Amino acid sequence: MTSKECVHEFSGIACYFVGNSHDFSSSAIDLATISFSSVKFERLETIDELIALNLERPDRVRSVILNQSMGKTLVDQMERIQEAFPSATIAFAYRQAELAKSFLCKMRELHPRRRVAFLPMNRDLDRWLTLLRLLVCGENFVPDELHDIFFHGNDTASTSEKTDHACEAARAAQKEALEARTAKAVGIRLTTREAQVLSCVAEGKQNKLIANRLGLSEHTVKLHIHHVIAKLGVNNRTEAAVWFLENHGSDHLVQ
Repeated sequence: MTSKECVHEFSGIACYFVGNSHDFSSSAIDLATISFSSVKFERLETIDELIALNLERPDRVRSVILNQSMGKTLVDQMERIQEAFPSATIAFAYRQAELAKSFLCKMRELHPRRRVAFLPMNRDLDRWLTLLRLLVCGENFVPDELHDIFFHGNDTASTSEKTDHACEAARAAQKEALEARTAKAVGIRLTTREAQVLSCVAEGKQNKLIANRLGLSEHTVKLHIHHVIAKLGVNNRTEAAVWFLENHGSDHLVQ
């Protein structure tokens, strides 16, 4: 059975994203809804709001996806969430692998009844939708960058020691990455026009719409996006948009 067939077999099923509008934009929710017509997608702000849902059929909740900003709360509330939604795949959505590794280390110590899946948010659109489809179908996806930690749970003591070292390394890498991102955010200066273009990109707008909105040619928009990607040191417009959202488009980053 293919993933596509799996999705269409389900009727009246739901998937909940838990986080703010920066974590999961309306565009992302709309895109998921269009791509999976048989699934209801909804965004909730908090875990308490999720638990408070008065659902007639909680078993129809196929997946619950929580953003990396809720990592600590999710660790504390994991058992409660799994009890409330016994059929759901609980997934940790992340943009920084270091945060996902740190979260996974904490979850390994708790030994939850069901393993947690992961949804990287910095993949290209097609791959992101493919991973989302797996979650809706109940599959437990683990990205390559988490394999070393995830798959050492039931090995020998020596392997357990290796895993402990991996967890320590993950926490150190998380701290180092945070310091690097902070220094980077302070040092980067975007022009006003670059910031305007990047803001539109973060809203999910295509180049033609950005050009119309700002009174530019599509070629000029492409040049601005190219310059922004180079300044930020990211790989593509998706990562640039993520950078913008994480820094909230702060005025002090614009000159």
